[in-house]
Amino acid sequence: MSDWWFIGWGVGLLFVVIVVVLLLLMIRGASRAGDKAESIIEAFNEAEGNTSGLWNVATTNRTIVDITSSARSAREYLESTAGEI
Repeated sequence: MSDWWFIGWGVGLLFVVIVVVLLLLMIRGASRAGDKAESIIEAFNEAEGNTSGLWNVATTNRTIVDITSSARSAREYLESTAGEI
């Protein structure tokens, strides 16, 4: 009966070692996930900077329409007044 407490301590120690190893693996995995999340955020920020000009496409298109419309009106006016000279 006196040998059973050694077995109990051994099983308890084994359990503690297993829990510590699992916790260390979880902490390591969380650290790697954090590193990957930071790199993903950096990539998103870089992509945002590279595509910021796309937000100006609608404004550019409206400006082009205004310019071509004004040019068309000026041409029509000049064509109508050219016969009067």
